Amino acid sequence: MPEAVPAKNRRQPRTAARSGVDICSRRDRLDRRNEIMTARYYYWTEIKRRRFDDVLKILADREFFIEERTVSNVLVGTQEQFSRLVKEEADSRRLRGLYPGWDWD
Repeated sequence: MPEAVPAKNRRQPRTAARSGVDICSRRDRLDRRNEIMTARYYYWTEIKRRRFDDVLKILADREFFIEERTVSNVLVGTQEQFSRLVKEEADSRRLRGLYPGWDWD
């Protein structure tokens, strides 16, 4: 009968994945989500010229997978950020720089 040889130890990674933004708490994650959601709302309404109800559907069903009411509540809470984007007349290029990883074309 062949002799059993113990398997060699596998190397274990000891470093954590790093990201550009350190988000630690649930509140930080929600704030970041809300910020990006407002930017996406701006993109769909001001750049792509979509209607409000269509944009709610897109954000809720295709991009963030939450209820339309939640999207509306977020937009009410981030009105200041939306106004700032409108005032700056942010374009797709600016949004791409602020929020990479999203389709801004």
